[in-house]
Amino acid sequence: MTLGQRISMYRKDLGISQEALGERLGVSRQAVSKWETDAASPDMANLIALAREFGVSVAELTQTPEPRDVPVTDVPAGSPSRRGWWAALGALVVVILVMIGVVIYWCVHANDGQISKTPEPPDATASDTENTLPAPSSDFALILDWTETGEFLELGEQQGAYPFGTSLWLDSEETTVTADDGSTVYTIDCLQSGGIRLRYSHIEEEDQPPRNIITLLETTLTKEVSTPRGIHVGSSKAEVVGAYGGDLVYCTKEDGGDILTEHDYFYAYQPKDAYSNSICFLMKDGMVRGIRVENMADLGNDAYAVNNISIFPIQRNGDPDYSNRQDLYVEPISETRNVYIAWNELVTNSNLSAEEMYTYRCTIFNDLSDLDWQEFGRLGTTEYPEQTMEALMSWLEDQAPYSESETFRLQMGIQSNLDGWLSESYSSLLSTAFFADPIVFVKGLAYPGLEDTMWHVVMDTAYSAELYPVELETALDTLDAAIESGGFTEAEAGWARLLRLYLITPIDHRSELPRTPAELQ
Repeated sequence: MTLGQRISMYRKDLGISQEALGERLGVSRQAVSKWETDAASPDMANLIALAREFGVSVAELTQTPEPRDVPVTDVPAGSPSRRGWWAALGALVVVILVMIGVVIYWCVHANDGQISKTPEPPDATASDTENTLPAPSSDFALILDWTETGEFLELGEQQGAYPFGTSLWLDSEETTVTADDGSTVYTIDCLQSGGIRLRYSHIEEEDQPPRNIITLLETTLTKEVSTPRGIHVGSSKAEVVGAYGGDLVYCTKEDGGDILTEHDYFYAYQPKDAYSNSICFLMKDGMVRGIRVENMADLGNDAYAVNNISIFPIQRNGDPDYSNRQDLYVEPISETRNVYIAWNELVTNSNLSAEEMYTYRCTIFNDLSDLDWQEFGRLGTTEYPEQTMEALMSWLEDQAPYSESETFRLQMGIQSNLDGWLSESYSSLLSTAFFADPIVFVKGLAYPGLEDTMWHVVMDTAYSAELYPVELETALDTLDAAIESGGFTEAEAGWARLLRLYLITPIDHRSELPRTPAELQ
């Protein structure tokens, strides 16, 4: 029986776990596990502490032979001096033999406990040894440190079905999708039972037994789940760099997708022989906040190749090496595309925050004057561009009542490339804004330096307003009251009178009317 097997036997006799024994000795559960699997040997201080906990001698723990009794022939049996001398000599011999045994054992196993900066993957045959805990065959695994049997999950094909020989259980219903290759992809959350999210593909092929292949492992659980090199959530930047060294690259922050935790940046580990497997350490405030182990089959072994744009080599301290940094040219987005993106988000995304909704709405109104309606129609997903343009017009009309700024931006939208039915639809939109708040509408007309633009606004507003006589009469009463009460500035009152004149003049005679308030005098 090896030393590790005896430590395991005595611990089990006490009825305590590896973690409990580690707490008594002031070492980690992993250290105890390594002792029991003979992957490392305890030093003299820990041997003494182990013997004390187990209630045995160091010699018994290490199975160092006890000295045989020495016969006493030349001194009377009751002689105190001879009895004391032999007792002292016997004790000295026992101590010497124990120390020799420990030294010999330590020399034999000295290399077992050495720590390598970049350790080789565990021997795949280790699991065949009696009482030896199984170990991952590669770096691309997560070890469930809270289990006494050293449970782990590793990328690649699995034996059996979920939970793949572990004690995980589902926290919620698994999600299922069908991949392009016909396989069924399962995404499973075990965040309460073990702090793990995993994704695996179930593949059934003709004349082949079904296969399950893990493609993603992810954790945000502090210290309870670790990589084969001992990195867990809560590990420091220095520990990550020390464990994985120059094989790491620095990657700028990623947003969106299914990333589980906030991060400032992340380290990616994907050596040349990884065959598309990778590990990402999501970092925030210099600490690991999440670990993602993934097969990047779609991108291959170059998923995290240095490009000096978003992926950089690291220096010895783990900071990015920006010496060859390149700025990625991003083609400017036109005002029309900005409007389309903002509008599409507002009408399709029900999870927007109030701040996002406000920002998108401002984008649409602010860019109306530069909007290319024909281009906007082509950006749509329908077969006919006109349907997309009509949809935006309808959306704009539904937003009434408008703020003062939005009313002014609608008026400025008359400068966009409106023609034919678009022009008629836009005139209806202007009359809607006018009916919603005549006072605000007139204030927008009086903006200095835009006389020609605002004359077109007056013309188009009057063109559509006459189709709604009830609303028009109410709006005119509001204008008259504001003019008589002095509610307008001199410039605003001039535009109010001009607009009123157009509203009450038949369309056939409007070409004879003045174009600016100054011409009313």
